Amino acid sequence: MADVREQLLSTEQKNKLFKQQQFIFITALERSREQARDKTEPVSTVTQVQRYMNHHCSNSTDRRIFLLFLEIISDLEGVLKHLESSLSSKNTSSEGLNTCREILSPNSNISQLRAHYPHNEINRLSCDEARNFYGGIVSVIPLALDLLNTYSRGGAQRVTPTATETSQQTVAKNAEMVEGLDKDTSNKPSRYKKGAGGWHAGKPAWKPPGNTRR
Repeated sequence: MADVREQLLSTEQKNKLFKQQQFIFITALERSREQARDKTEPVSTVTQVQRYMNHHCSNSTDRRIFLLFLEIISDLEGVLKHLESSLSSKNTSSEGLNTCREILSPNSNISQLRAHYPHNEINRLSCDEARNFYGGIVSVIPLALDLLNTYSRGGAQRVTPTATETSQQTVAKNAEMVEGLDKDTSNKPSRYKKGAGGWHAGKPAWKPPGNTRR
């Protein structure tokens, strides 16, 4: 597995560079989609990016960023083959690697993929871009890296929740707790009132013992 981890480390370094240039990638896709008259359709396959580079690329900058994207995809496919070969020799199968193979397949429709926390690729898109056009294509690499990193560390025996899934579960649970607290306190009479001196218990003011005027 050492060679696999080295390959993944190299690919992650390339991906860091690619993430820094995501705006350039989206701009290149915008120009290419316009030339290809695909403006109403999402970028839904890796093959589509390849076609843009080969037939609708308007300048060297766009071509360079497309090449980097496709190079990273190719590197991930190489890591996937190494892992599959290793697991096959141990008579072990992995649903996670099957998923990875599917999303890296050149013609798989990936338009509905979404990478979430701790990844921030989606956050760098506008709402319209994320929802309708580029959410899937910018999610392929981080999701594939997550899967391959899991299995390169020996995670083939049992599929465990990813950091993304765990975080989402925690956020949802916290939101439910806060909502429950809000409902609980809103239905109870307040024990505290605010006066000139700040917040104090809502009880009558203390009076000395003795007869009171009527």
